[in-house]
Amino acid sequence: MSDTEPTGSGAETYPSRRAVLRRCGSIAVGGAAVAGSTALAGCVGRDGGGATEAGGDRSDLGPPLIAHRGFAAENPENTVAAVEAAAAATDRTELDVRRCGTGELVAFHDATLGRATDATGRVSETPYERLAALSVEGSGEPVPTLADALDAVPADAWVMLDLKERGVAADAVAAGADRDYDLAVAADDPAVIEAATAADPAVPTVYGVRESVPARALRPLIPGPLGGASPPRWAYPPQDVARAIETATELGCAAVSPRYELCLRTDLVRRAREGGLRVLPWTVASAREYDAVAAVGGVDAVVSDVFVER
Repeated sequence: MSDTEPTGSGAETYPSRRAVLRRCGSIAVGGAAVAGSTALAGCVGRDGGGATEAGGDRSDLGPPLIAHRGFAAENPENTVAAVEAAAAATDRTELDVRRCGTGELVAFHDATLGRATDATGRVSETPYERLAALSVEGSGEPVPTLADALDAVPADAWVMLDLKERGVAADAVAAGADRDYDLAVAADDPAVIEAATAADPAVPTVYGVRESVPARALRPLIPGPLGGASPPRWAYPPQDVARAIETATELGCAAVSPRYELCLRTDLVRRAREGGLRVLPWTVASAREYDAVAAVGGVDAVVSDVFVER
């Protein structure tokens, strides 16, 4: 999930997430294996009232990690190399999905090429042959097809496909549904969720939830500057989380994936749990942010740009 979609195509305007996080001194510990990691299939299933693997993981070790774009602060995002590196640390991965100019589904977040590559133009207008020749974040890793990215996911893992546009749901579901791991699809557009459900009702869906634009200005202050206090709860702009939960329920979603500040500053988690929805907040970028989210009861897994020891 993201709400920082660039409107232009210049690479100089949108530094990579990984570069920004490193300049800001975020905690990034990569390459360590998580012992005893379990599949996250239960993490996006409706609550049945009893204990689940995900629930047990949450209470014992803290919520499990979902590797956002393959831990985007540590690896070139959405690439085969990122998927392979993330697999050494967690069995839960999130990938973005778009359609390129020649019709293939690709693992790529932005509508334009400028932030993640040194090229310009729109993904939807660019043939895959050109995308395959680009280098993601200067890593030498090309923009992969969705099929190639999924081929790098180990068996018995769990994958969440974040569908970034309309018209990709049926093909994305088909690409992931016949593999040896569990699949979920996520989107913040109800029409995309509906299309995914129509393509395969058995694939769990996840509704993405953002905070309001005024609330985004407070992101650097929540959970609080290192060593400092965060703003009081009353200073956080009101959020219509009730409507978000209502939408997810109406869509038949198994989970919501809210911006993590909403878990810290509103009653979204409580409302989601009461509605039988799992909660998968996005996107933490440090151990401090992870700890703040983990302290919120009812969070099932945390979408993260970095690996965090639990």
